[in-house]
Amino acid sequence: MIKNLLSLNDLTKDELISLLDFAENFIDADGKFKKDNLFPDKTIANIFFEPSTRTKCSFDIAGKNLGCSVVDFNSENSSVSKGESIYQTVDALSLMGVDLCVLRHPNSVISELAEYLPEMVFINAGEGSTAHPTQTLIDLMTIRQLKGSIDNLKITIVGDLDHSRVVKSFVEGVSNFSIESLTFSGHPSMCSNYMDPVIGSYEPNLDIAVTDADVVMALRIQHERFETDMSLDLDEYKHLYQLTTERISMAKGDAIIMHPGPVNMDIEISETAYQSENSVIRNQVANGVAMRMAVLARFLSQ
Repeated sequence: MIKNLLSLNDLTKDELISLLDFAENFIDADGKFKKDNLFPDKTIANIFFEPSTRTKCSFDIAGKNLGCSVVDFNSENSSVSKGESIYQTVDALSLMGVDLCVLRHPNSVISELAEYLPEMVFINAGEGSTAHPTQTLIDLMTIRQLKGSIDNLKITIVGDLDHSRVVKSFVEGVSNFSIESLTFSGHPSMCSNYMDPVIGSYEPNLDIAVTDADVVMALRIQHERFETDMSLDLDEYKHLYQLTTERISMAKGDAIIMHPGPVNMDIEISETAYQSENSVIRNQVANGVAMRMAVLARFLSQ
């Protein structure tokens, strides 16, 4: 097993499936999360340089459920605001006895940090537009729970693909399986890197893209990552690319609708679609704790 979880490309298919299986062990028969005092001697630091609710809180809960001491690092109230580098910050935490860092950062720094501090274990909790491996593990876990398998599925992803770290990690993860098809859709100005993808195909017409799909995942517009102001007609965007109950009806009857969050309601997905019986968005949120318990337990056990 690799020492750090930086990218899903670092995992073999067997290791990935093993994590999916392992995560199920942290959910009891009533659907609640188990609390096992497995790592009372371990200290985790959650270091988030970007806002987060689902990822940060689920890692916090996961660590405490495993018996770890959890440090909630606030970058705005730390020496980072005084000019301290991320390298100095993590080094200081290491010297204080932190065993594992869950790190989110707007830039691609986690791999360099892992080389700089080989004694520390790092979990990538979202890195710029590059990777978000634990979110994909959660998504694959949710798909497998509800569809029985990841193989032989028709999957459609719609939204701001170019700025999404979620879709990059999802492609890495799903490439381990024998899916029937992977279709990318969205406004062309936000999908330039997916017009001719290595895996899958691009379909600008969402109605066509969702037809007969087993899984449809919507992604939010990430305005904070636009390098220049993008003139976007939101009414036109919603008309062309919003997931609605009408569009969902074009997919298979038992299709599942996903979104990694946060959801901009009535922009990328309508409220009725969000509340529909096809929506498994709340399942994704709940699975976040179990999957992150599995990830922490695996990487703290080395």
